[in-house]
Amino acid sequence: MHTFKKTAMWTGIVLTGLCGIVLLGGGKITSGALLIVTAFTMALLVGRSPVPAWLRVVLICAVFALVIANISTTEIPDPSDPIAMGCGEELAFDYEPSGFKFLDQVVRIFNSFLAEAAPS
Repeated sequence: MHTFKKTAMWTGIVLTGLCGIVLLGGGKITSGALLIVTAFTMALLVGRSPVPAWLRVVLICAVFALVIANISTTEIPDPSDPIAMGCGEELAFDYEPSGFKFLDQVVRIFNSFLAEAAPS
């Protein structure tokens, strides 16, 4: 059980940092920086934190709530407007809107990240 707990904890730290990198590359600088700082803080405090576990959970949930609020401000151009679609930023792939606004915003950020990471 101890090995599982340690593996799950480090997996969460790595995934938090990777999400921060994707958000940085996708143009969400504040959210990306916040997640990377959170990942480093979690890694530094592994197993030796004087802060109670419930307080750590509340703080991590607050950080993720701020990130979700920032992601929800992402502008998605109307697909029926050819002018807005033609003047948009470079994207790695075209996608059809799913109908779920938050999912479309996350896909747009990830798409922007892939466009930035692609070799020129």
